[in-house]
Amino acid sequence: MKQSYKKILKASFLFSLTLFFLYLAFRGNDFGKLFEVLKNANYLYAIAGAFSGIIIGGYFRALRWRYLLDPLKKNIGINNLFSSMMIGYMLNSIIPRSGEVYRPVLLANKEKISRAAAFGTILAERVFDVLSMLISFGVCLFFFREKLSSTFSQYNLEAISLYASLAILVFVAILMVMIFNLEKTEVVIEKITKKILPEKIHLKIHGIFVKLLNGFIFMRYPKYYLPILTFSLLTWGSYVLSTYLTLNAFAINLTLMDANLVLTMITFAMTVPLPANSAGIYHLFAVATLVNIYGVDKEAAFGFATVSHLLGLLGLILLGTYFFLKENLSMKNVTSQSISKD
Repeated sequence: MKQSYKKILKASFLFSLTLFFLYLAFRGNDFGKLFEVLKNANYLYAIAGAFSGIIIGGYFRALRWRYLLDPLKKNIGINNLFSSMMIGYMLNSIIPRSGEVYRPVLLANKEKISRAAAFGTILAERVFDVLSMLISFGVCLFFFREKLSSTFSQYNLEAISLYASLAILVFVAILMVMIFNLEKTEVVIEKITKKILPEKIHLKIHGIFVKLLNGFIFMRYPKYYLPILTFSLLTWGSYVLSTYLTLNAFAINLTLMDANLVLTMITFAMTVPLPANSAGIYHLFAVATLVNIYGVDKEAAFGFATVSHLLGLLGLILLGTYFFLKENLSMKNVTSQSISKD
């Protein structure tokens, strides 16, 4: 009962935050003008943008995931990777971050690999995603220093970017030391868990930690570095193209580099785990970037934010639901799964 109350409270809080950010984004719009903007948009461009982000970007992400998983099992089928990923994204849209847990579990069940190790590759994915965002932001700082500095004059963006990058690089360096000295790492983890936990729990937690680290085992093999980097760049590139096409759907004529800045700001906003694919904060950051940095009309900016978010959300839900039903899954079956049940 207490656990259910906590879940309801958390869901209510996240939903309230979503409404608050939507209010901030909606505030000050001329709804008559917004309707005209939506009516006159070129939806072929918008749909092409959604296709680039969801299908092409999703395919590149699946290929990258295969390389992350390769030391655990060779030549995992792309269909299993793509379907598990889309089901995970669909679940994320309902319960924030839930798909990050269920996606590796679904794949592990299909491919008979360790659930915890598969989850470790999801953590590795997140590291690459954050690195991609930070690198992109660094590129934007180089090309749009004056625009960004004048818009965010109260912040030292260079320092923020530098410290965030250093933090990620230190984290990656520590991980590499742990992975290249896996046997010693296992001993250290065992000593720590044994010291602070009861024996029954310590054995379980130690086992999960070790399997999680196995999800990063690809770091031991330099042959994976280039393909992982390549597919990371291709994934980000497909998202830039998606943003560029959807901007053009609303006659917002920006360059690909400008679209990259818009995408970077939206991606930063989406690190906040809100329901419906970070609805509200997505709109707020998209509108703020376009209006404050590029001087785009607010209604056109909000039209872009609404359509790009809605098409992305619907696309992920429809694709995820298709694979969910195709694989005869049920919410009860999915939510009963656990990473620790290896």
